[in-house]
Amino acid sequence: MWLAASLIAYFFLAIVSLFDRYLLVGPMPSPKAYTFNVGIFGLVFCLILFFFAGIDFPSVNIIMLGLLIGVIRIIAILFLTISITKSEVSRVVPAIGALQPIFSFLLFFLFLPQSRAFSVFQAIAFILLVFGSALISVKKFNKEFFNFRTLKYPIAASFLYSLTFFLTKYLFIKENDFLIGIFLILFGSGLASLAFIVFPNSREIILKQKISGKISGLFLLGQAIGGIAIILQNYAVFLAGVEQVPLINALEGTRYVFLLFFVFLLAGWKPQILKEEVTKEAFLPKVIAVLLIAGGMFFLIL
Repeated sequence: MWLAASLIAYFFLAIVSLFDRYLLVGPMPSPKAYTFNVGIFGLVFCLILFFFAGIDFPSVNIIMLGLLIGVIRIIAILFLTISITKSEVSRVVPAIGALQPIFSFLLFFLFLPQSRAFSVFQAIAFILLVFGSALISVKKFNKEFFNFRTLKYPIAASFLYSLTFFLTKYLFIKENDFLIGIFLILFGSGLASLAFIVFPNSREIILKQKISGKISGLFLLGQAIGGIAIILQNYAVFLAGVEQVPLINALEGTRYVFLLFFVFLLAGWKPQILKEEVTKEAFLPKVIAVLLIAGGMFFLIL
């Protein structure tokens, strides 16, 4: 069940990545303004959840942990959006996805000993999925590829997303109520996004952001799809065993297969929408990466 929820979530997240790239290279170029709007959307959603689902508040420690996860999540989104504005979405997002399962595995391995119960098939699947996710983001190797200046934001986003996965699973271990966990995380993200308007520079950027009705509709549609994806992803974390959560991170490689498919479709139709480079030189590594990810899925199913 957790595997199916993860795959559906990553399909939706691939669609959200296209919305993100389109909005961030055009009508909503400010990562701070975009992140603020994402947090506010999540805050509205969790308030609706509170009034219609009936949330029973847990202990103070659980509340504080849930809010902390939400704050970390919004910072991770900020670093992700900064990364997307500085490079191609089909390179940045997979680069983050390749690093994220590694960070996640290390966190679980070091702090939750029960996560070390990897089977041979799971270990092979994890390795293939991580390598596939890394390769799918490579256009060519050069010294610039390993430049920390270009990698610092993806690395930061990867670690923070991994930390949210780790803490989210820990939250669900302590509080076995999925709705409470989602509510606290989204509420924490919303509160963190409100902090943007406290700082004059960020507040000025947010207030100056003029969005047309069409763009607002695209943003809301993207966030609605993203909301479904996040719920499914967190539900997969809720269902999965401790040792399986790093595999959910590694499964992000499937998101990039979906994303690559969408990018090639749009590149042939309207390449100016995403400003992506699709060449023969870039095609071969991506094909190999897709095969690695498919192999990882095969061993995971075994």
